[in-house]
Amino acid sequence: MRMTAVAVTVAMVSLLVSGQVYAKEEAGLLAQCNDVIQFMDHEELQPEATPSMGLCIGMVEGVLKTMRSMNSKLPKEFQTCFPNREIANDEAVRLVVNYIRQSELTDTDDATLAMFAIQEAYLCE
Repeated sequence: MRMTAVAVTVAMVSLLVSGQVYAKEEAGLLAQCNDVIQFMDHEELQPEATPSMGLCIGMVEGVLKTMRSMNSKLPKEFQTCFPNREIANDEAVRLVVNYIRQSELTDTDDATLAMFAIQEAYLCE
């Protein structure tokens, strides 16, 4: 039992570390999310999703849900003004991809880039 817990812990740490690949690299968040957009736009050409697509959606949805749950606990100047509707995964993925393509942040981890993209898309005025 203890060996299983150690193995699971090592696997989770490995996933976290591998998630630190910078988004502008070929294997990073940009490439993963580009695959998701291609899949959404041309589902008939790609009948099944890939694990890298799941990594993109998981990262983006995880960041989005974390931001939503923490938003009211932040000082006003750090809050994000989310719309009064659910943000669909495809909308969030497109926001992140567009942000990364335009961003000059090359040494920033994937989760932070996703957070910056969502914050910029829903700025408080």
